[in-house]
Amino acid sequence: MAPIPQHRFFSSLRIAIVFSGSLLLAIWSLKNSIALRNFLLAFGALMALSIFTYQAKLECFNLGRLRTRIFRNQLYQYAPLIFSIMLFAWVIAHLIFLSVETSLQLQELKGTWLRAALALITGSAIGLVLQNRLRLTNFLWLGIFCSFLYLLAHYLNVLLESQTIFMVDYYFSSPFGNKINTVLMGGLFIGAACGSSAYAICYEKNQPWFFHLFWLSGVALVLFSYTQIIDTRNGIGIALILIFIWFIYIVFKKTLQTHALKTLSLMIIPLLIVGFFIQEHLSLNRGWNHFLSDIEIGIQIDNIPNWQDVKKFGYPNTKEGEQVYPNNYERVAWATAGVYTLQGNPLGFGLLEHSLGYLVKKQYPDANVMSSHSGWIDFGLAFGIPGLILILGALASIILLAAQSHSIHALTAIWISTSLLLIFTVAETSSKHSIEILLFFIGLLTLLIAKKSEVNK
Repeated sequence: MAPIPQHRFFSSLRIAIVFSGSLLLAIWSLKNSIALRNFLLAFGALMALSIFTYQAKLECFNLGRLRTRIFRNQLYQYAPLIFSIMLFAWVIAHLIFLSVETSLQLQELKGTWLRAALALITGSAIGLVLQNRLRLTNFLWLGIFCSFLYLLAHYLNVLLESQTIFMVDYYFSSPFGNKINTVLMGGLFIGAACGSSAYAICYEKNQPWFFHLFWLSGVALVLFSYTQIIDTRNGIGIALILIFIWFIYIVFKKTLQTHALKTLSLMIIPLLIVGFFIQEHLSLNRGWNHFLSDIEIGIQIDNIPNWQDVKKFGYPNTKEGEQVYPNNYERVAWATAGVYTLQGNPLGFGLLEHSLGYLVKKQYPDANVMSSHSGWIDFGLAFGIPGLILILGALASIILLAAQSHSIHALTAIWISTSLLLIFTVAETSSKHSIEILLFFIGLLTLLIAKKSEVNK
């Protein structure tokens, strides 16, 4: 009699944790949501532990058989989780043996890193629950979609009051609070949409039309936000890369199949939408006008020291005599300074936030910068080359495992991982909730593509 209520309890638990994951993704990057985020992470982790306990009881009856089952299921498929656990161990070891700002580092450990651990556990459990449920996984992406609907509604309300279609500084007062959060969540949705739709187009014959409408409308909403609401070159650039890979993949696959012409003709619709938003973006943003020239000036941090304090020195000119585009120049120069500083501090400073500000003054005493504006560089400055290898190793191993996997989620895992790699390369995403989201997706994607569990059959 016992298994029946236990199974009913697990079914309810499964629905609850997927719903909490969708809600988390909806509010994770929104302003003034820290209390709800903390509750959902703690509640999600408790549900996750219950799910893992149920899983262990279902598959095995004692620890010895559980250990045998894990190795029989090939331990390497959990490599991203192993990398992540090693990262947490390195963070603690850094605090114990290499700490400089002990109180600040301990504060981050009890705050950001604790929430990141809860996010990893929660994401892993959701991935386990959704292993064999392709369509239900879209409920997660619905959370991100709703956050952009909220952004649109807020923008339209402000537009009616200001009577200004394009508001230069709107992103400061937007629900996301800055451009970075908008790029992060939008990039994740586009990655999920590309992976899910690519699988549906290439391998599923009877995919309901409303899923395609959901992906298409979601991508259009994100691109509208990137161009008309927030105006972000990072977001547009990442979106173009992801969608270009999606287009090439489907063209390659469908040319090997019959009825390819019908499918390829339908792809004209999303390409026209993308083309429209690119044109709108270029008409509003001047940052692409002499982009390469700005990069050429930005990397010369020793010969052109303006980057150290642009308020004092101003902005330099390109070879053509035009002033560099401020955003381009600063980001390239600060990232270059971050790379040089990392080379001289290979074990890192220990803080996710502002490690560059502490370290850069050793070589450039007058530098008045706090971040490289590249998530991976800032993460390396925080926890050195070892920490960078572990976190990048987790994402890289997901892509490699997904490429070899027959999972229905393999393409989604590849696109989302690629999206995260790109976003953390060009955006300031090395601290606070960005790290929590990164660890959540590492856990989620690892279990999504792992070998199907008995609990989900």
